[in-house]
Amino acid sequence: MSKSLARLGIAAAATAVAATLVAAMAAGSATAQTPFYQGKQLRVLVGFTPGGGTDLFGRIMAEGLARSIEGKPSVVVQNMPGAGSVVASNYFVQKAPRDGSFVLVGTGQLLIRIMLGLDGSKSKISELEALVASPMGRITYASPSTGIKTAKDILNPREPLMLGVPEAISTIDAVHGLSLVRATFRAVTGYPGKAETRLALMRNEVNVDSQSTPVFDSGVRPLIREGKAVPLFTQGLMEGDRLVRDPAAPDLPTVAEAYREMYGVEPSGPPWEAYKAVVRAAGNGGKILITHSDGPPASREALRRAVDAMTKDREFLQKAETVLEGYGLNHGESLAATIAGISRTSPAELAWLKDLLTREFRMKFN
Repeated sequence: MSKSLARLGIAAAATAVAATLVAAMAAGSATAQTPFYQGKQLRVLVGFTPGGGTDLFGRIMAEGLARSIEGKPSVVVQNMPGAGSVVASNYFVQKAPRDGSFVLVGTGQLLIRIMLGLDGSKSKISELEALVASPMGRITYASPSTGIKTAKDILNPREPLMLGVPEAISTIDAVHGLSLVRATFRAVTGYPGKAETRLALMRNEVNVDSQSTPVFDSGVRPLIREGKAVPLFTQGLMEGDRLVRDPAAPDLPTVAEAYREMYGVEPSGPPWEAYKAVVRAAGNGGKILITHSDGPPASREALRRAVDAMTKDREFLQKAETVLEGYGLNHGESLAATIAGISRTSPAELAWLKDLLTREFRMKFN
């Protein structure tokens, strides 16, 4: 072979190698740019039956993710009701793949169950990454038959206080609030839900009840105007380490304000710190969308970006307004601070709350 032909062969080989490298680099670049969820399915696991408030939140979140998540995966809602979403959360941490294909919709009350280690709950806060939440306020009120007109009257009612309780955790705002201000009350259990406890108060079966702020506005404020109900205090929401008034009921005092009126000092100690943890979970947490904290980094980042896009999507927010009930969305650093605050709850604070629930409701903890 001539030297010129040899040189041509070497040059051709070099060109071929270079072309192969360029093609490989291009393919790698294309792969790196392929959205994590492209061509995949994302399941939104909802811990309640279809049609309720949490289910509606899950479905609007599913719609928001379908609109905003990169790669446009198919998004499917799967209901798995039971034990206040404990069944779904146990499945989520024990059986669901941790590959980014599942997210969980629960409530702040689920966070309380997990925080306390309620018997039957297998989840840990550290296993969950909160993506977005819709806060929820709650208001405790009484029948005028109690003779209560101001916060101080709670300590000396005309008749024994009887609180309607469907289930302890679902009424923890009132149970904990009344205990915090050192009121003497009896829990009347066995009601299927909060709608029934409101009716029970009207039938004089109980004389104290609590409702979510939207239900209070629609169903209890008319009773107040008719002289058939008296507001006591709101659960409030946490702003940093400070309990603030419910933005949907700014005319009503928080339980901390009621405490100050009664005793002339700020609430303190394990009962108060435990109360703040409960509000961070049940109030600021409200209804919440969760992913696995150890899921693929690319999936978690894609979900975070989708949530951020949802919170800026005016058309989506307008559509979600009814479901969010006026509270908007809590996400990013604000939600992370909420979860961090729950995680910092001390053993003494948890022990106080467990003792309350064990004593009043015979609840068991892991």
